[in-house]
Amino acid sequence: MAMVATDLKGMLSISIKSRHDSHSDQYNRIFMVKLMLVCCVVMGISWYSDSISCIIPGAHGIDGGFVSSTCWIQGVYIYKELRARVDEVAYFGIPKDIDLDGILHDTPNKELCPLEPRLSKKVKEGCTPMEKTYFLQYQYFPFLIAALAIIFYAPYLLFRAVNNDLISLKDNVKSDEKDAEKIAKHYFSQKTNPNRNNAGRILGNILVKVLYLVANVVTLTGLNRLLNGEFIGYGNKWIEWTGLQNTIQYDYMGMRDHPKPGNILLPPFGYCEVRASAKDIKESYANQHKFVCELSQNILYQYALVVLWFALIIGIVVSVIGLLLLIIHYIVGVFGIKADGPVAKRIFKTLSFRELEYLEFIRKRDIVLYGEILDHLKNDRLHEVAPPSNRDDAPLYPSLPNKDRYPDEQKRPDYDGGY
Repeated sequence: MAMVATDLKGMLSISIKSRHDSHSDQYNRIFMVKLMLVCCVVMGISWYSDSISCIIPGAHGIDGGFVSSTCWIQGVYIYKELRARVDEVAYFGIPKDIDLDGILHDTPNKELCPLEPRLSKKVKEGCTPMEKTYFLQYQYFPFLIAALAIIFYAPYLLFRAVNNDLISLKDNVKSDEKDAEKIAKHYFSQKTNPNRNNAGRILGNILVKVLYLVANVVTLTGLNRLLNGEFIGYGNKWIEWTGLQNTIQYDYMGMRDHPKPGNILLPPFGYCEVRASAKDIKESYANQHKFVCELSQNILYQYALVVLWFALIIGIVVSVIGLLLLIIHYIVGVFGIKADGPVAKRIFKTLSFRELEYLEFIRKRDIVLYGEILDHLKNDRLHEVAPPSNRDDAPLYPSLPNKDRYPDEQKRPDYDGGY
């Protein structure tokens, strides 16, 4: 068990370091993926070790192992009409009297009734069967949660494909052998990097943000569908339930008006029906059994799913914020980029927005390299030869911090503070 706890801790640990994608993307592709895998492991342990246990009277003469396996395969059910009948249930959705499987809708209190005569109970006219709600999520949920982790990581693969140019540029800028001329010719060339590709990259980045949002919404709505429409408001019900007194919260016999939200989502008790039959030379036997069974694994699923619900809600909010910030970034980038001087403005007008992103990144990482690339762009785009770096002329980007490169820059008589 200690080994499992150590593995879970390692899965949840996230190293703080610089990454290519934004923080909103990292929440989805790192935190959500890790959380999904942890939930999968926790549910998987329960799936592997826990089984369904049923109340089997000795007089029934049926093997308990067979009943447990059969009920695991067939699933258990509760009666939907008993969700609000808190004074008439033994466990959530299960009546105190196992013979009561129908309801009289025409009576004022909608009395419960048997569908078949049993002992002293007679069938009443108008008795209709109650609706059964089956629960078999314990069979496949660990595998489903693991599969859902894939859709949170898939947008990152698109992100890497769309931004392979910017990622390679970052690697080149970080390298000790960076060459301004090669960078200018490779990343700012219309032949190797045409504008249509740059426009596609911008649309691709927006699509990545949308896909992260879709991943959260699809997971939330998909789980809601698989959990009989009870997952959408699951977290809100938990918050309301925690405000109740302890006695009301855990009155498990059902004598309360506020059932535990987890029991509504995945009840830990339910009915299971098993048909037993056998035949030999002397006699044949056939019978139908109805048992009350418990699913202890559903308790663990309840807590895992409430954590997942809050993570998905936060993920939706984070994804929306990330999408809005990216759109604002592009709007500001198109209309708000300012150049230092008239020559730089003329250069910027010849560049696509993606190329302006390259320049902005280079400016933040290496201001010297930024000035050198502007010199090359002046020559390539404006067809004006930039002054050599060993001359005393002012550079295109005069605020370079490397004073060793221009030791007397401020004392030159022709220095005018830039373009």
